[in-house]
Amino acid sequence: MLIAAIGLLIAGTFAALAALAAYVANRRIPAQTRQDYRDGSGVITGIVGTLFAVSIGLVVVAAWNQVNTATETSATEASNLTDVYWYSRTLPAPQRVALQTLAGNYTTTVIREEWPLMAEEHRLSPSAWRASEQLRAFFQTVQPDGSGPSARYGQALSRMQAVLDARRSRAQMADTGVPPLLWVALATCGLVALLPSILCGSANRKVHITMAAAVGGMVGLVLFLVYQLDFPFSGGISITPAAFEQALDRFASIRALGAG
Repeated sequence: MLIAAIGLLIAGTFAALAALAAYVANRRIPAQTRQDYRDGSGVITGIVGTLFAVSIGLVVVAAWNQVNTATETSATEASNLTDVYWYSRTLPAPQRVALQTLAGNYTTTVIREEWPLMAEEHRLSPSAWRASEQLRAFFQTVQPDGSGPSARYGQALSRMQAVLDARRSRAQMADTGVPPLLWVALATCGLVALLPSILCGSANRKVHITMAAAVGGMVGLVLFLVYQLDFPFSGGISITPAAFEQALDRFASIRALGAG
């Protein structure tokens, strides 16, 4: 609700500024001059408006797809981590406790430290990286004896590799947003699309101001939407660590089962 309120506030601010600019233009620019500009700029205005709409649409779709991909990647990482935790049940007591402790520490660090860091600084936590490396190093200490233990070890090792692969993908997505040059292009196209409604509006002052406010509010709202979708782990439309929180709950259930 807070993000929606902020979005409406920004849209209202853009609308008010556009309405004010339209009022000044209506008072200062002669009606005939505005009519001449309106007649001569119709084609260009249509092209710029279409370009702005298409660009916004492509950026929103790309950003939304990245949010969905990041959600799936986080779920994959947490799911494979749970499978690694299941593997601990097949190990002797010292190794079982060690693996469960390492997996629990990693998951807790991701939730409590890494997720806020991704939201604020768009990067992963060094502590979580160390925890993932400790998990990986643990598998180098396991010496499976027999075909059954070897098969289970191989499966767990592949799950551990999937955790690391998903983590690397998450690191890349946490730092991937709309390029600054594209932001400049979107802002420029939005401004150019807004200018005709301010400078070349209707001869009727109320209609002129109303149309400028409507276009200004729309431009402000869509730019705010793109900003909220800019990074998948921050902003109003962001991914929560729910998958890892569920993994912690599964850890507790698996731990209660004891050894396999």
